[in-house]
Amino acid sequence: MQQNVKLDDIIEVDIKRMGINGEGIGYHERLAIFIDQALPGETVKVQIKEVFPNRATAKVVETLKKSKQRIIPFCPVYDLCGGCQVQHFNYVAMLGQKKDILSKALDRYMKKYDKSLIKETIGMDNPMHYRNKASLPLRKINGKNRFGMYARNSNQFIPIEDCGIQHKKINEIFTTITLLMDKLGIDAYDPKTKKGDISHAVVRITENLEEVQVSFIIPKKVNKMIEFVNELVVHHPEILSVYDVINSEVKQSFFTNKTKLIYGKETVDESLSGFKFSLKPDAFFQLNTTQADKFYKKMVELSEVSENDIVIDAYAGSAPISHYIADKAKKVYAIEINKDAATSAKISLNNNNIRNVEVIQSDFEEALNKLKNQTIDIMLFDPPRSGLGESTIDTILKFKPKRLVYGSCNPSTLAKDLSQLSKSYIVKEIIPIDMFPYTSLVESVSLLILK
Repeated sequence: MQQNVKLDDIIEVDIKRMGINGEGIGYHERLAIFIDQALPGETVKVQIKEVFPNRATAKVVETLKKSKQRIIPFCPVYDLCGGCQVQHFNYVAMLGQKKDILSKALDRYMKKYDKSLIKETIGMDNPMHYRNKASLPLRKINGKNRFGMYARNSNQFIPIEDCGIQHKKINEIFTTITLLMDKLGIDAYDPKTKKGDISHAVVRITENLEEVQVSFIIPKKVNKMIEFVNELVVHHPEILSVYDVINSEVKQSFFTNKTKLIYGKETVDESLSGFKFSLKPDAFFQLNTTQADKFYKKMVELSEVSENDIVIDAYAGSAPISHYIADKAKKVYAIEINKDAATSAKISLNNNNIRNVEVIQSDFEEALNKLKNQTIDIMLFDPPRSGLGESTIDTILKFKPKRLVYGSCNPSTLAKDLSQLSKSYIVKEIIPIDMFPYTSLVESVSLLILK
């Protein structure tokens, strides 16, 4: 495509829609322009910052026409922090945009589909303080330990005092952690100088049972750690489980094989829809407890499991979906590759007296190979952002269960996967669910029926 813009050009753009990262998208002579902080319906004067063969990025110089849905962000560091993307957009209007983001993804990968199959987004009545887990870096600034986030598209540390999307108790505990570190002379780790003691803290609260688990990510053993933890649990007796994790490289994962329980019990318990889940530090559990319940109930509703069905719960995590459907199915196989998550699943299933669910710690293809002589009636999926991928889809198509229910956290990979699956399946329904208010992330549940 011949480029009609160049670096630093100033142009006017009408914003037509929102991109998957919350940016506004407009067009200049058919070239897509991606613009942070711009909203659909706005007209903006922008400066071109990057030019690519099929798109350009720009920053707003002046807003010539403002959207009626533009609001003042509630977070004082919103413009710097990389945690949220759409605090400047009315929440109800954003629910509509999340449906549109799904639709645009399907437009790209599925040329022919009935747009009415995408339903309205299921939102939250109170979309504040919903995150039940936070993994945050610590840094020492002007002689004081602080917790924070990284600035958008950089590794610049932004200190925060109170995050409006994290559970209030998590904010309180992070504040106490930094104050006690100051008191005891424990320093936040600086990756540039490689000096200090604690690089990150991971705080999880089970919202319905109010049990807290804290994990400290440390490059090496900290001498005052036990004294520190003893004081921390005096301030916060709801902390029932504390780990330290020796890990000097946190780019891939916080948790390593040097994860050690240093206080309390191995797991914390959460109650959801009458089930008790026991969670180890690295066990996946949805970060929004309220919406997770809606998400799992919708998956069960669409699956229409009956008493003679053999069911696969793939990418099971701590197997919440298996818990929800166990009493409706003949047999459920919960497949999860992560050891901690599989262990949490087994503990929770046993605690809930569920006997017809078998946990298989394995990847999907290996697990299904072991079940090759079994007739599978229904498969439910809740994969990571990378989606199912070709090899998983090939395995699904070998078994051809009568129904697939696909829980997705990425519209792009969902659309790609649905395009492949639609060779053998009819996509009947896609329901967006707002698991992460004030972000551009879109979760959804899709139902597919074998042709």
